Amino acid sequence: MKRIINCALIVLSLGLVHCSTTKSIGSASVQGSIVQEGFFTCFDKGLQLAGKPVWCEASAIVFDGQKLFIANDKDMPGKNSSIYYRPFANGFADTAHPPTYLNNAFLKKATKFEDFALTPNRDYIIVTTAFDRTKPGTTEWDGFNSICYWPVGQENNVRVINRNNRDSTSTSLRSSISRLLANDSFPKGMPYFKMEGLAVANKKIYWGVREEGKRFDDFTYKTKIISVSYEMDNGRLVLDNDFEILADMDLKILAPELPANMGLSSIEYDPVRNRFWILTSYEAAGKLGGYLWMANFGDLRKSRMQLVRKADGSPLRFNNKAEDLCLLDNNTLLVIHDDDRVKTTVNGIVRSENQAAYSLVKLAAAR
Repeated sequence: MKRIINCALIVLSLGLVHCSTTKSIGSASVQGSIVQEGFFTCFDKGLQLAGKPVWCEASAIVFDGQKLFIANDKDMPGKNSSIYYRPFANGFADTAHPPTYLNNAFLKKATKFEDFALTPNRDYIIVTTAFDRTKPGTTEWDGFNSICYWPVGQENNVRVINRNNRDSTSTSLRSSISRLLANDSFPKGMPYFKMEGLAVANKKIYWGVREEGKRFDDFTYKTKIISVSYEMDNGRLVLDNDFEILADMDLKILAPELPANMGLSSIEYDPVRNRFWILTSYEAAGKLGGYLWMANFGDLRKSRMQLVRKADGSPLRFNNKAEDLCLLDNNTLLVIHDDDRVKTTVNGIVRSENQAAYSLVKLAAAR
């Protein structure tokens, strides 16, 4: 219990069960260390949906300065959506209240959330689903194609990005993305793709593409970032038509020593550094892992990024499937892991189905 109390209060709000510390970072511009790891509790143990246990497959996280929002990439039972938050008070975590689940109809219809983003002015929160499936001739799977947003502090005032301001999902964006991802094998448009990253700068929205190919079981892992301009019009987020591929990175060239079959899992814009934090992760034969990268706009236009390294020069590596991250302050990242239904172990503690792993990363001071 003493070890838990000694951890940062901001992570106690997640339902912390264990932590550990390592050496502090050095002064390199792309250097960091994992200073804390453990599990947080998403919901009460024993929760079921359709007679089966609900697993916490945490896929997205964002901190708006007052609340920490977490999304599950699986549906929740009852009226609750797959997004909840824990409150903060006076700059500290408020552990006296249980998680609050959002039950907005747009969020409830959306399914398989993958990444949050906070606008640089901290006025809006945006969340995207995976866009990884659709069923022609029916709207049954339209919820997999949703980008929702709300003003910070107004979680019940949710809107959906779409082309006509009427649809309850963002399915109308699929054709633009599919055409953008067209290649020699699929000249008319990419039939299958999966989004796992979302970031917002002052005039652009960025999506990270993790998978693309013929179908969900016949694809190639990608670390690709696409962008489109946006503006706010009386509280409505409106996209332009200038979709473009900003970066298409080959991890085998950037870091050949890292595991194969790895793809992008998160992107986060850092307005203080005017750069992006990027997560890549892999899952193969029961083995999970992930890495943290950093890139500026010039790097991405050249399809490059830099590994964040520890003080000894080795890559900073996560032993879990790193899924999303958020900035808690200028020099602290909170990374959430989605280990699916694998009973991973952190510091000798085995994960329960209602828990997800996290890592707290301390960065070199912004310069």
